[in-house]
Amino acid sequence: MKVLYLGRDAFPEFRNAVVTIGSFDGLHKAHREIIQQVCSLALSQKGHSVLITFDPHPKSILDPTSSSIKLLTTLEEKIQLLSSTPLDYLVIVPFSFEFSQLMPEEFVENFLIRQFNPSALVVGFDHRFGLNSSGNIGLLRQFEAEGRFKLVVINKKEEGQVKIGSSLIRQAIRSNNFDFVTQQLGRPYSIQGTVVRGKQVGSQIGYPTANIEISNHEKLIPNKGVYAALVCYNERDYNAMLYIGSRPTLGDHLEQTIEVHIMNFDTYLYGEGLEIKIVSFIREDEKFGSVNELLEQIKRDHVKIQLVLHRFHLGYASQKLNPEIAVVILNYNGEQYLREYLPTVFQHLPSNHKLYVIDNASTDESLNYLQYQYPEVRRISLKKNYGFAEGYNKGLAQIDADYFLLLNSDVRVTEDFITPLVRRIQADPMNMAVQPKILSLKEPQKFEYAGAAGGLIDLLGYTFAVGRMHEIVEDDEHQYEAPRQIFWSSGAAMLVNAKMFLSIGGFDEDYFAHQEEVDLCWRIQRAGGKIWYEPKARVYHLGGGTLEYHKPGKLFLNFKNNLSTIFKNVPYFYLIFLLPLRFLLDFMISLKYLFSGEFSLSFKVIEAYIVSILSTFYLMYKKDHYDTLIEKNRLGPASIQGMLRGSLFFHYYLFGNDRVSKIPAHYLEKNNQ
Repeated sequence: MKVLYLGRDAFPEFRNAVVTIGSFDGLHKAHREIIQQVCSLALSQKGHSVLITFDPHPKSILDPTSSSIKLLTTLEEKIQLLSSTPLDYLVIVPFSFEFSQLMPEEFVENFLIRQFNPSALVVGFDHRFGLNSSGNIGLLRQFEAEGRFKLVVINKKEEGQVKIGSSLIRQAIRSNNFDFVTQQLGRPYSIQGTVVRGKQVGSQIGYPTANIEISNHEKLIPNKGVYAALVCYNERDYNAMLYIGSRPTLGDHLEQTIEVHIMNFDTYLYGEGLEIKIVSFIREDEKFGSVNELLEQIKRDHVKIQLVLHRFHLGYASQKLNPEIAVVILNYNGEQYLREYLPTVFQHLPSNHKLYVIDNASTDESLNYLQYQYPEVRRISLKKNYGFAEGYNKGLAQIDADYFLLLNSDVRVTEDFITPLVRRIQADPMNMAVQPKILSLKEPQKFEYAGAAGGLIDLLGYTFAVGRMHEIVEDDEHQYEAPRQIFWSSGAAMLVNAKMFLSIGGFDEDYFAHQEEVDLCWRIQRAGGKIWYEPKARVYHLGGGTLEYHKPGKLFLNFKNNLSTIFKNVPYFYLIFLLPLRFLLDFMISLKYLFSGEFSLSFKVIEAYIVSILSTFYLMYKKDHYDTLIEKNRLGPASIQGMLRGSLFFHYYLFGNDRVSKIPAHYLEKNNQ
């Protein structure tokens, strides 16, 4: 993006310019939508994208006595934020009283058209311009009717019947509602300044602070109080405790200071510029009876802020306008699959997303194929075959992203399959994972066995899926076209919050393969997160289907891992009743295999129980370990969606409910744990 100043810089000959104009204070979501439209339209007609803004803010000239105008974004911040967009040109117009006196027609004819010769003008629905703001959309339509330019009007943007706007964001800042501010801006509200010397009081009480001198006094500074914040230094964010106030306990009643304690940080900062991102208001500034009382309160603030910031990090991806998404494929000797299916992934991958292949020490030509055919793909080579669970864990730990999109190597994707998944997971900060509709590559009219239209579970821990119950796989007749919360997302195609995945322990590495996604999603739900199925996204999975289900090795892992999942996620009290029922039903399954002559399958069911019983104390240790992680990463009350009330056995065999659509809705309503 090139920055031009009107009256100072020579203007280029704009080609098919698509132009927008405004103050753009805050660069909130509605502003970003306008900019996105400008850039998309310019790209489609091979023209320049141009944003025109003003400095200083027009209201500071038109009403110089008013103290109500405080900037959400200074000019420097605006330039910095816009530099991350695809805009070609940012034009800064010095706003003066003389400029404000232009009649609307003169403004359009002599300023917009003469200076920029726009092929299209993109503005908000309430755009005003010219003397006394008398110009409006109606006048612009007249110019459009004359063929002077194409007019694109962005309709009012609302969220929950609330209009997004800079005034509303300023009001929210003054009301200490920073959750709302972050949601509307698509980022935390920030202030910037230089570190200067203070009185060193913080160091004396064990909480050293950096005193901040704000560089632009027109910037809106939040109320006095204590805040949870992030400090950006050298392009890295550090957890911080922010204080704005006059330090009444220390007798400094006159001078307001801005101080920030950066956690786990020990670097000389005097003279350095810092950006402070404000996450949440903690408490008001207040006077304590003594320095010791103040210190005790600071300790309590510190603990609370750590918790607030951890939860913020888990849910922040939902607020980002352009989240970083890593599309990750785990590979082991899958050259054939990479050759066949990777081109479709690469073809439909948005340019702002990154593609990774984690290789489990393949012995075929997988890595050579990637190196020469797809050098853009980032490769993570592991030392040995760690299996699905541990292989993903080790690889994902090396990837920095907001979301991981996990794809099996034998998945064929469709055009723009990522966008609906991102929209779904970003719809609510509590959404932690989402899967697409998964169809069979062999029989495209059918759902795929392992995932289908979202995973479910019954009260005894038996897993099934919407569109697949036992070995009955439904045809896709558009019967499951509504998004829904589910119990587990298929590991074949799963978009998952990266920080939650890593913080809650990732996949259980003892599983090697099978049931690891069920266990992960159960933990996420216990922490208060939500798992979703999004039918607007569609992929085709080769998979193994029902044929592979009866392989002894897979049968053993399914039973063993399923028992482990139940043991780790169900309270001990319920296990007393649950495990005997499970043993009775599983013993009947073993007998069924035995009497049908499938001796190896019968033994594998019993073997799974023997291994599980011998691992009881180890499972108890793991249960405590994951319980601790769940509490550390709690988003809200634990709730279980997608758990069938009752036994799948009875619904299927006694009631004849051989598909989810036949099960009465109240049996699948939300369950609390």
